[in-house]
Amino acid sequence: MADVLFIVSAGSGDEQQLDRLAEELAGELREVSGVTIGAVTTTGSPGTKSGTAVEIGQLLVSGGALSTTAWAIRDIVLRFLARGRAESVTVRNGDRDVTIVRPTDGQVDGVVDQLRSLFADD
Repeated sequence: MADVLFIVSAGSGDEQQLDRLAEELAGELREVSGVTIGAVTTTGSPGTKSGTAVEIGQLLVSGGALSTTAWAIRDIVLRFLARGRAESVTVRNGDRDVTIVRPTDGQVDGVVDQLRSLFADD
């Protein structure tokens, strides 16, 4: 499976806080067996020493069986959001995405189905 993009959104817009939140989520996602986490990079600005730049608040998640780990990923993202420092996490696979906000209990079960559909190979 190709890399799946996780985008953390926080209300403050503070880049340092967003970076800390993304790293916190990355640490928790690393607990899922078979999943690897990487930084999202883009071409650096002209005139900078490095040819690449890291995208703040974004993670690349990959693994051969992401659809089978949808429950674990859902639980990790929901716990992360429940702590209240981030507003939402968007999970993007190509041109499809699922945005998970701090959901009510009734919305939690639907999140797994949405993630499984998103992670399913086309």
